[in-house]
Amino acid sequence: MSHLQYTAKSHHLQWNVQQLSQICSKLYHDYCPDSLKHRRNRKLAKVSDESLLVLLLLQAELGIKSQRHFYRICQLFPCGRLLERSRFNRRARQLSWLVQLIRQALNKEISPDELVIIDSFPLPLCQPVRNHRAKIFNGIADIGYNASKRLWFYGFKVHMLVTLSGCILNYVVTPASVHDIRVVDDLLENCR
Repeated sequence: MSHLQYTAKSHHLQWNVQQLSQICSKLYHDYCPDSLKHRRNRKLAKVSDESLLVLLLLQAELGIKSQRHFYRICQLFPCGRLLERSRFNRRARQLSWLVQLIRQALNKEISPDELVIIDSFPLPLCQPVRNHRAKIFNGIADIGYNASKRLWFYGFKVHMLVTLSGCILNYVVTPASVHDIRVVDDLLENCR
């Protein structure tokens, strides 16, 4: 009968949201500029910037890449039901620079490793059979080679500077044909 006993355990997701809200509140108050904190009509917003920041970090933690899919999940949370999808997307884009600012500030506080790794991964926009017919991001994206999979792809490439302990120090998104050597100066900018 011991398997029928109820044990009060918080769900993994509940624990994460509580922790993320504490972390985001502190980060927001420490790194958010006063011009954003005290902007006009801020008190009329149905969802605070801190709550939206929690939702965005939760999206990253859950690994959900689709904003539409994540918005459907947000409807489960009390603050998520208050925003319509277009407003949610607009406010998320408005806070993206704040997330970058927080990431850069936290990178300065992390004790750097002696070694860092520069590597890249592809962001293909279409299947390889359509490489030469694709018109999306025409003039910005191009065709590059993925050596690990031995195939050509049309799209972008993300170059990252990562410590051995796994902290991302910086990243740059380029067209697919750009080699890692060409973005080293950009990656090392604002890094110790």
